[in-house]
Amino acid sequence: MKNKTFILAILTCLCACTQIKDEVSDLPDMSSVNKSLEEILSMIQSITVVPDYSDGYVNASYGNDATVDFEIFPLSAAEALAGNWSGAVSLRAVYTEPATKSSHTFVDLPVSNVTYADGIVTVTYNSIGLSAEFWNESATANARLLISDGNNCVASQYYLLRPLLDFSSATDLSSDESANSYIVSSAGAYKFKTTKGNSTESVGNVSSCEVLWETFGTSTAPKPGDLIVLAQYEAGNIHFFSSSNKGDAVIAAKDESGNILWSWHIWMTDEPQEQVYNNNAGTMMDRNLGATSATPGDVGALGLLYQWGRKDPFLGSSSISSNTEAMSTITWPSAVESNNSTGTIDYATANPTTFITYNGKNHDWYYTGDSSTDDTRWQSSKTIYDPCPAGWRVPDGGGSGVWATAFGTSSGWTTASNWDSTNLGMDFSNTDKTLGSSGPIWYPASGYRDYRKWSISDVGSYGIYWSVSPYERGAYRLGFSVNGGVDPAYNSYRAYGQSVRCLQE
Repeated sequence: MKNKTFILAILTCLCACTQIKDEVSDLPDMSSVNKSLEEILSMIQSITVVPDYSDGYVNASYGNDATVDFEIFPLSAAEALAGNWSGAVSLRAVYTEPATKSSHTFVDLPVSNVTYADGIVTVTYNSIGLSAEFWNESATANARLLISDGNNCVASQYYLLRPLLDFSSATDLSSDESANSYIVSSAGAYKFKTTKGNSTESVGNVSSCEVLWETFGTSTAPKPGDLIVLAQYEAGNIHFFSSSNKGDAVIAAKDESGNILWSWHIWMTDEPQEQVYNNNAGTMMDRNLGATSATPGDVGALGLLYQWGRKDPFLGSSSISSNTEAMSTITWPSAVESNNSTGTIDYATANPTTFITYNGKNHDWYYTGDSSTDDTRWQSSKTIYDPCPAGWRVPDGGGSGVWATAFGTSSGWTTASNWDSTNLGMDFSNTDKTLGSSGPIWYPASGYRDYRKWSISDVGSYGIYWSVSPYERGAYRLGFSVNGGVDPAYNSYRAYGQSVRCLQE
């Protein structure tokens, strides 16, 4: 219940007053506003917030519009303000008080509407700009109302904000189909079922969840919460709030002992576009799995790297031309060598951030004890370990695969002019043999992670893209290089970490 006994005195001042001057200096220029706003400001005698709780707190709701009520006297000024608020009314938060611009960062809470009814001015706003620390309650924030015509301003005193974690309107990413990767293209509240990707099989008895890592895919290190603001487990679903930033993150479900049961890639990018390939080869994504861009020369186009048959990604490079790992929120564990304890599905599932290097018997991360290996981890019929989002899968390769079919040949060839020496990759809508006619069909030279030592290699020189199709102890893949060479049906050992370009199912 709102408690109207919590009264905040108005701060009325000229913008020359130091604190308010600093705070309104970057508000919109209101010099051309009509005189009625000046008159409204001169009329206002007091502003009182009407809190949501008796202890003075006002709710802030992530991802959804929230409202805060004020009593403004005289009522004639309040009613007039509701008809002339655009550009003049703002809400501004700060994480500590007193608020001075020299020591604190102000956070604008965008105002979308101001109404007046029954003596109350209601301000509708969005609080998505508040930090992850606020939403997980490791930091507090206060806010206040500012009304300015660019010369004069009035402001309430600060009131206390309380995070309201409302997942009632969360978008269910798994409503149609579960997956190991979910695309998120805008900030807001989301959820997905704790089932193994591409199935209805439960991951087990989930007790909690954790954001394992976040990355922008660049040389800029994100802070925890820059992408996934908050994640929590409840009643068979993982709920999370996302920011508007682009990048990648992984969220894990854990049992009561803290063991990882399963993990999911949250891919924060624009909705990938479909590209139809030649000769009915199929419809492919316009970008690499994990990429935040499909633009030639953009580091965001590199995406993430995958070991064959594993669902969980590893970081790519932070540059289109160097083997420098992209920054993330964690220090990654050292790679382990494949053996009878580490080279298993159970180990890979429980340790999604650990790269498993090859063993000398089958040159796979998957250990069998001899030269044989397992071909069922990725298949044309999408498996629970396929890393692509719902409706997409890792493509077929080899002589009848998507690339050989679209090119019209399974044989490799070299044409120097195929290579884009500026953007470091190939536009396969503009090569001597093409994948399709509607371009660009941009494949960056993302390099790979070495199967022996897991380091990133040959970024800006080689592009290598996995298929589901096995080849002896390896698997088929598309490869191309700086000399203009293209091979649509070559093969790699399965312990390599390479790019994935998803095929529409």
